[in-house]
Amino acid sequence: MSHAGRTAPADLGRTPSEGGESELDHELVALTAPPQTQRVVTLTVMAAAVVAALALVLSLSGDMRYAFARSQPHDLGDARQVDVASLESNSYVHLKGIPTVARAVRFTRGLGTQYRVFPLSGQRQIYVQIEEHGGESFVRSEFSGRLVTFEDLGGRYADLAKSMQQQVGLPVTGESFLLLADEQPSAYWWSWLVGVFCLGFVLLDAYFIVRWFKPVKWAQEP
Repeated sequence: MSHAGRTAPADLGRTPSEGGESELDHELVALTAPPQTQRVVTLTVMAAAVVAALALVLSLSGDMRYAFARSQPHDLGDARQVDVASLESNSYVHLKGIPTVARAVRFTRGLGTQYRVFPLSGQRQIYVQIEEHGGESFVRSEFSGRLVTFEDLGGRYADLAKSMQQQVGLPVTGESFLLLADEQPSAYWWSWLVGVFCLGFVLLDAYFIVRWFKPVKWAQEP
């Protein structure tokens, strides 16, 4: 037995007869409404995907801004003479200094790439991260790359800061600076590709959500 509350409008199933009476389209009336639970779950998943995409774009905002930094690094000179208060996070800089190798910390990031982080002699507010290529290749006196605070780097470097405090007794705080050596602005254009893809996904998903809630205009034959 069909229930009128769970079917499409009955008017769609009626066609005018020659005598002016209406006949019922039983196949159309028998169509049941979509399960409400399935609808709620689908909309919840779609909304969660939108939130996740927006969160990813927000996490990449620093990388996206750095991609537009000037192509020539700002020369800070000797690390021992740098005024830390004048430094700007997320900037492309060139710095001179002697690595304090005895207090270097090694860690792995990404697909197994190894890095070393160490302070430069004569100060404890600017640290350098450099990729290892074997031997003593990281030992040099000039570094160019992205200068950013540990706080701006977020949670991925929070554990590293704690390790530097506990293992080698370095006074690393969220306001300390880390120079990501050899990371030029042009190397961060990938963040814009990811960001544009995520925003496109958000717009498309939002369109389907709005369309889902948009009232259906039922058309009737005269």
